[in-house]
Amino acid sequence: MALFNVPANVKVDDFFKTYVPKQFSELTKGVDLSGMAGKELTVQFDIDGKKYCLKIKDGKNLTVIPGGIDKPVLCVALNEADWRAAVTGQMEGVIDRFADPAQAANPDILNTMLSTKGCLKVELKKPDGNLMPFSMVFNGETQPCGTIKLSLDNWRAMQKKETNGQNLFMAGQMQIDGDMMFLMSLNALL
Repeated sequence: MALFNVPANVKVDDFFKTYVPKQFSELTKGVDLSGMAGKELTVQFDIDGKKYCLKIKDGKNLTVIPGGIDKPVLCVALNEADWRAAVTGQMEGVIDRFADPAQAANPDILNTMLSTKGCLKVELKKPDGNLMPFSMVFNGETQPCGTIKLSLDNWRAMQKKETNGQNLFMAGQMQIDGDMMFLMSLNALL
């Protein structure tokens, strides 16, 4: 099931300005957001250069900032076709953890995002053999940097906590490159 209820041809601007604010209360209904009390989380999406920042204060108050901000806690950059497939459920689980305020409210995830600095580049191999590249920049810092390469199915399994990066790496199902200490520090997020 898709995280958001949007049409398959949703436009980037409509998604962030209309659907996200309307569905925010549904996504957070019945969720313990106490871990976000007194905190502000900024998650920015850069979709082929179109930037939208989701500013969540105290876990309850959402502001969408078209054009983005400088140094968000997390900036996820990907192309429009892959973004649309992710938000409409065609490629479930790709960015859900970073778009779902309920998951971001998890203290381990939230604290890791707030304290992490660096850039993670991800290359997911889709079932058709094509690659889905995207990046995540934490707190506006592009260094240290690391890259992980794995299948879309293994990425989804990691996001659902059915496996972890260490298991996938040891089984030869994930390749890594770059700053090892940085990549290991992302365990709570991946």
